[in-house]
Formats: sequence, structure tokens, C-alpha cells
Amino acid sequence: MSTEKSLNVVFSCIFAAIALLALSACTGDPKPVKGFVLPEGDIEQGKQVFVDFNCHGCHTIPEMEFPETDFQPPFVLEIGGEVFRVTYYGELLTSVVNPDHIISPRYVAMLKKVEREVGVSPMPYFGEEMTVAELIDVIEFLHAQYTKLQPQYYRGYYLTK
Repeated sequence: MSTEKSLNVVFSCIFAAIALLALSACTGDPKPVKGFVLPEGDIEQGKQVFVDFNCHGCHTIPEMEFPETDFQPPFVLEIGGEVFRVTYYGELLTSVVNPDHIISPRYVAMLKKVEREVGVSPMPYFGEEMTVAELIDVIEFLHAQYTKLQPQYYRGYYLTK
């Protein structure tokens, strides 16, 4: 084999390797999580878990009906809907597994308004009660409730509906 053909083969292999790496970075994975990834969940089962654990007592999802609960929370938080920043799969997982991990400023203001302890989430810890399968399903259900909107710009200004 000539030197020119050898160089062509080497460059072709290098180009193919670079192209493969570049394409693997563009998987479009809807659940970008570093390190730990759960298996695919069942959205319908997740909806049932959402109801079974009375999540619908404190959380609402746009255009979705749930049964009445036997308690009245101080306020109800909306989950999902049309948003400009989608809550990632890992953030949802962390919120369910460790509700005190991050409490948003909006949520802190709501807690202060109803005179509740600010550093602790009123959301119960389900680590002793919820199975891993239920956790996977409820996260899959919650993740499916978000629709990402594309922001519209007009002469440098950010427009909303």
C-alpha cells in the first residue's frame, strides 16, 4: 500500500471517530442526568402513584382532574404546563427523594405568607413508603407534564404571551 493511501485510511478513520463522537453528543436525550439514570417508567402508573400518595392535594397539573382530598393545604403548587425552562428529570427526582434540597424563592415567599417554617419543605419524605418502581413511574409522569416553549424575540426584547 502506498504512503498516500495509508494516510487517506488514517485520516478517514480519524474523521469517522470525530464524527461518531460529535453525533453521540447530540442524542437528544429528554432526560439529561449525569451519572445515574433510572429505567423508563410508566406514565399511567405514575399518575396513579401521584394520586395514591396524595400529591394532588398540594400540587395541580394544568388541564388534569384529580379526586378530592380530605385535607386543605395552605396553598397549591402547579407542576408542569407550558414553560420556558423545563424542569429536568434529575431535578424532579431530587425534589421527590429530598424535598428539602432546594426550596425556590417563590416557594419561600409562599411559606412566609402562611407563617410556615421556611427552611423545611412541607412536602413529606416518602423514602420509607415509596418503592423504587413507584418513584420511577411518578417521575416519568411528572416529566411528561412539561411542554417547553420557544421564547420569541422582537428587536432585542423578550416577549411572552
